[in-house]
Amino acid sequence: MATSTGRVIAVVNTKGGAGKTTTSVLLALALSAHGSVELRDADPQGSATEWAERAEDAGTPLPFDVVVANQRTLKHKVRSDWSIIDTPPGDAGIIDAAIAAADFVIIPSTPTGLDIDRMWATLEVAQRTPHAVLLTRVGTGTNTLAAALALLDEEKVPRFETLIPRREAIAASFGAIPHNLHGYENVAAELMEVVA
Repeated sequence: MATSTGRVIAVVNTKGGAGKTTTSVLLALALSAHGSVELRDADPQGSATEWAERAEDAGTPLPFDVVVANQRTLKHKVRSDWSIIDTPPGDAGIIDAAIAAADFVIIPSTPTGLDIDRMWATLEVAQRTPHAVLLTRVGTGTNTLAAALALLDEEKVPRFETLIPRREAIAASFGAIPHNLHGYENVAAELMEVVA
């Protein structure tokens, strides 16, 4: 684990489309109310960096720095209270480096059968670091959600109590600072309890 002055949180799922960048940015926004935050964009697609650039171009810059990171720089000392690492879906080297640098790993996943099935590979990789699954794009009161929660609980998989709802407004917030964090403020509160 990297020597740091703050907490390092890796947002990891080996599957694409799980909501890693959205989780990284909105969690960073929530945590920025509790201290200094740096978001390390380790995904070569650079979606978090593009989000920050669009927000700045619109005159509403994100209240934290977004820095491009790679396998080597993820080992560098953290100088903020929180460092969030946004990872790519299929790059084992970067994923391993992010997990090695992390104090805690968040594994975002939708509750669908396919995404839950693919999530197990990420759980195997994250075994040695404290971690929890964060269910995103959740339709409350659905059989899909009930089945996912039952499976996670049956397998004793650590998970956040907070469920991130399926909302068009979340997807539409790309490149901006949303007025509603759609539950990520509660994820931040749970995270602060766990890593305190």
